[in-house]
Amino acid sequence: MGRVNKTIEGVFTNIVGTSTEISSYHQFINNGKKKTSSELTELTEMYKKMVIKNKAAFEQLAALEEVIMQMRIREDLSDIKLSLVREYIYARTPFYRKDKKAKDVRVIVDKVEFQPEVQDSGVEKLLGNTEFMAKAKEKLGAAMDNEIQENLRTWKEYYKVK
Repeated sequence: MGRVNKTIEGVFTNIVGTSTEISSYHQFINNGKKKTSSELTELTEMYKKMVIKNKAAFEQLAALEEVIMQMRIREDLSDIKLSLVREYIYARTPFYRKDKKAKDVRVIVDKVEFQPEVQDSGVEKLLGNTEFMAKAKEKLGAAMDNEIQENLRTWKEYYKVK
């Protein structure tokens, strides 16, 4: 099991699900036996009605929560990992995106040929290189900013927020 990253774990985002995940409340409703007592059936129907009544609010909270989680990560770029893939050096950091399986953002920072120390000692050495890390943070930040701005625009448009 993978490690849990609290910066990309939401409350309502987990409840409402995604386009590929069934919402928690629908899973709960569908989890019961087919034959139940009249009292249990009545309570389950009451639960369904309350979910339907509040579903839009849950979805709005989940969308807002997504942007909040993204902005928190953007404002604290302290968990950056570097990796080498063929001739490129990548930087990645946790980043919540509801319909993406990978819960991180990745960018190409540089080519290996421009960072000769990587060939000798690996990418870990670059973590201490302030110039390289500034470049990595700049590129990660730009990628995150694009995603955040699009989510904010969509959220404001959909929920009629100014």
